[in-house]
Amino acid sequence: MPNRWLGLMVAIVALLAAASSLSAQQGGRQGRAPAEVKPAPRLPDGKPDLAGVWTVRGDNRIFGVRQGGTGREQAVTPAEEAMKTEVREKYRAQLQAGKLRTIERDNFDPAIRACAPFGTSRMIQQGRPFEIFQIPGRVIFRYEQEHWVRNIWMDGRGHPQDLIPTWMGHSIGRWDGDTLVVDTAGFNDLTWLDSPGHPHSESLRLEQRYTRVNHDTMEIQLTVHDPEIYTKPLVSNKLTYRLIPNGEITEWVNCEDRLNMHMEMDVCEITGAWEYEAYCKKRESRPASGRPSGY
Repeated sequence: MPNRWLGLMVAIVALLAAASSLSAQQGGRQGRAPAEVKPAPRLPDGKPDLAGVWTVRGDNRIFGVRQGGTGREQAVTPAEEAMKTEVREKYRAQLQAGKLRTIERDNFDPAIRACAPFGTSRMIQQGRPFEIFQIPGRVIFRYEQEHWVRNIWMDGRGHPQDLIPTWMGHSIGRWDGDTLVVDTAGFNDLTWLDSPGHPHSESLRLEQRYTRVNHDTMEIQLTVHDPEIYTKPLVSNKLTYRLIPNGEITEWVNCEDRLNMHMEMDVCEITGAWEYEAYCKKRESRPASGRPSGY
């Protein structure tokens, strides 16, 4: 009987000790100070310093998750809802091709079909790192994707009166408090707004707002103005980017897979390779000596 009581006492003491230890651990966790969030650095003139290499964090869809739709009914994005009827029909055909996951979808995508540049909004949305430099009168964006460089003119100039349509447009910027506001115009109509393929015309006017909310975080929001395609301006989701400490832009070669394929392929076997036509005809007429006839 005494041994039974002794065992019970030992068990109670052990249980109390364990409970005390758990309580101390939980108290330690609750009392631990949250990680310090450093404020965004500033330049000598007081403006936010945006310099650094940045990469997307989390969801990078600028027009959000496709809303609505049940069963076979197809859902729509806010951008699709705002499309003019004839544009929406073409966009729907493009989406259907994408569901097939065949070369048919690739024929719609200019970046895949023709190795075309992404264009400004898709370059921002696609999520590969980019680097920002700030110098007097200019902010410079250097993208890892295709190694594009954008000049954001901060010296008070406007857009040229006769803008020639280009892939990335012409950009001017200003400060709205601690937010860099960039206005870009002068686009061609050969790119998409984003990877899902929302279209635009040469009337596109793209506003971008860059806010460094703290040392490690930047938010980017886009507003699309394109009255030829959309019935109202489109305001994107806020994209969150994080700073890469001591980050570097790495090498990027557009369509590198095709480059390797074509460099290893006999040029005379490439369908439609008209630029090699004269060479291939001469090679076909080459005698056994290896010297082309007529030389």
